[in-house]
Amino acid sequence: MTAIVQTSRFDAPPITRAGLLLPGLGHLLVGEWIHGVGLLALDVLLFGSALAGFPRLGSVLFSGPSGSLAIHPVVAVVSWFGLAAALWFVAWRRANPRVLTDEEYNSNRQIFLRQMNRHRTGMIGLFGVSFLVSLTLLTPLIAPYDPIAIEVGPQLAAPSWQHPMGTDDYGRDVFSRLLYGGRISLTIGFVAVTITATIGTTLGALAGFAGGVVDRALMWLTDLLLALPQLVLLLTIVGLFRVQGAKGIFLIMFIIGATSWMGVARIVRSQVLSLRQQDFIQAARALGLSTQRILFRHLIPNAMAPVIVFCSLAIGSTMLLEAGLSFLGLGVPPPTSTWGVMVNDGRDPLRHAPWIATFPGLAIVLAVMSFNLLGDGLRDALDPKLR
Repeated sequence: MTAIVQTSRFDAPPITRAGLLLPGLGHLLVGEWIHGVGLLALDVLLFGSALAGFPRLGSVLFSGPSGSLAIHPVVAVVSWFGLAAALWFVAWRRANPRVLTDEEYNSNRQIFLRQMNRHRTGMIGLFGVSFLVSLTLLTPLIAPYDPIAIEVGPQLAAPSWQHPMGTDDYGRDVFSRLLYGGRISLTIGFVAVTITATIGTTLGALAGFAGGVVDRALMWLTDLLLALPQLVLLLTIVGLFRVQGAKGIFLIMFIIGATSWMGVARIVRSQVLSLRQQDFIQAARALGLSTQRILFRHLIPNAMAPVIVFCSLAIGSTMLLEAGLSFLGLGVPPPTSTWGVMVNDGRDPLRHAPWIATFPGLAIVLAVMSFNLLGDGLRDALDPKLR
């Protein structure tokens, strides 16, 4: 007979049902401050975007060429309902906890979730990242102006009720540009790190599993690229292949991703070198499994924990790298806004209009800190030595 257990972490006092009225309130009432404040911040974002966007939903949805349906507002509306469902599910789960069997309680998934829930800084980072991602998805509902429209207000106007973050020297609304710029900056971070993880994991696993000449050749290439200053390499490639529009954004993503995989490759190689001597790999070989199956079904999945931590930390550094390129004028081409581009735009009028560079600079700090804190939490939660 399977034993049933229920931990104190999942006990649900009646007061937690207050979260069904407002997600996060139930967590606050039982003293779970980080979860409560994080969920309430997402509540504010959810209701604020509804108040700002739903009254003008028709004009927002049909803002495409010749009044056609635009894809980004549709994604924003779908994301709004998805965020609402996620928030109320979390509140409902806190008020109606699962009853776990012994096997479920001791599973790797439940151990990871418990460790992550107890990690204060990791949860702060998780809610920070969730807030930023939700903000970028809901941007078409929140942004009051077109980010590239000029003279929507007076030039270099200070922050006011009509323009919460002021305007720049072209009369563009800084708040709208910040929201839309965050979409580009976060997308560059996620896509570039995905490219980095894909290339690094593949080459690192191949080097560690094959060994011999293949290992030496791939590690020689890795060491060679590590010896080259990344910023100089990026400046050279971007300078040679300057393109405009969406192609320029994709170029930045690919170049950053293709020049940052070396650390992942070394991590995966070291993991594979250790794992390939384990008994389960020897058993797979004895059973006659193909090299491809052993590599992609057994070795790489077991080597992914440190890669996940690396990627969570790398997203923040990638955003900083993109901001540095944009500050040097070699990032995303204008008039598209990113946080780095906005900091660069605010460089000249910094003395008499500091808000142009200050707000995107603070956004970069918040994003990088959130991803770093999340990476710390994932590292501790995935480390079996700390369990």
